[in-house]
Amino acid sequence: MPSTTGRTLGLPLLAASCLALLQVSAAAEKAGNAETIGPWEIEATYKADKFDRCTIRQNLDDDIVVTFMRVGDGLTLLLSSPNWKLERGKQYPVTMKLGVQSWDREVAAEASSVSMNVDDAKFERSLKSASALNVVAAGATIRVPLDSSTAAFDRLDRCVEKNERAVETNPFVVPARRP
Repeated sequence: MPSTTGRTLGLPLLAASCLALLQVSAAAEKAGNAETIGPWEIEATYKADKFDRCTIRQNLDDDIVVTFMRVGDGLTLLLSSPNWKLERGKQYPVTMKLGVQSWDREVAAEASSVSMNVDDAKFERSLKSASALNVVAAGATIRVPLDSSTAAFDRLDRCVEKNERAVETNPFVVPARRP
């Protein structure tokens, strides 16, 4: 007759094994969903099996993450850091510098991030050709290297085109979740 002690120890081991398998599976799915070009990670995001957006992202020093998000024709710049303590809803003035060009903007704040719509075609084109984007804020300048940005932004555009079109192509098949 099997002992109850063996069954009692077996359940936690089984639960731990299932949890580990789920974590490995989720990591594999995420890894299959992202592509890298230079320092940029490109990813398509879905919500409830419906295409939501494509992003390119890179990690900077001081735990800062820069993300460019494209939804349709719209492009948004997001900067985030777990070290920032910002006033949610506040607009912070910044100067965006790309080479010799500069734009005065305001970024919208959340608790640990800021965002800005990139609605200037010249600014967007300059992101592909400049070597760095400098975000000059009141307390510091955040330097975003734009290494491989031409290829990354072109890939971002193709990601949106491909994923928006996926449902139109075959509505009976779940679209491939790749950038």
